[in-house]
Amino acid sequence: MRKYLTLVITFCVMTASSTLTLANQHEQMMQGMMQMQRCMAENVDASYLESMSKSGEAIANKIEQMCQAGQRKQAQDTAMDYAKKMQSDKNFQALQKCMAQMGDILPNSQSLQDNFIMDDLNKNHVCDDL
Repeated sequence: MRKYLTLVITFCVMTASSTLTLANQHEQMMQGMMQMQRCMAENVDASYLESMSKSGEAIANKIEQMCQAGQRKQAQDTAMDYAKKMQSDKNFQALQKCMAQMGDILPNSQSLQDNFIMDDLNKNHVCDDL
């Protein structure tokens, strides 16, 4: 009976500890997202986000068509030009800084930023990543 009671108490303590840890992680994530949202509202032009979404979709379609047509060099050059243009844009730079504030709190936030690093485009061909 004593072993059973010890087992039950241990299980309850572990469950409570896990629940508190998850709640703490959730709270940190929510605070981080609110901080990122404030940062974006203060530093990134809202119309830029909409135009970036539209132009990103258009360029992705164009690159995909070039790759399918066997125009690998043109596709890579187009991707490089677009990445350079994005990196030089002050709104994009502000967006990256806001996302960097999230750190480890938001899963995949670092990989979203890494998609625009020029070294990645130099190492991998854009057609191979489709």
